[in-house]
Amino acid sequence: MLLDRLPYLKMPTLVVWGARDRVFPPSQAQDAVSRLPKGSLALIPDCGHMPHVECPVRFVAALDEFFAEWSSP
Repeated sequence: MLLDRLPYLKMPTLVVWGARDRVFPPSQAQDAVSRLPKGSLALIPDCGHMPHVECPVRFVAALDEFFAEWSSP
């Protein structure tokens, strides 16, 4: 199962999720992030299953914040 393999990812990993995803509930995102050694969750409010399409500005803002956090010395 994919979730069982997440602990092997040692690099910082961002999970971007729509808070109103009707396909996969946010609880699944939280479960995935809890298994990642360096996992972060960006839960985008008022967004569905495809944040990169439905909410591109907030999606890019989440990426910017994540990269800024991990690029700092």
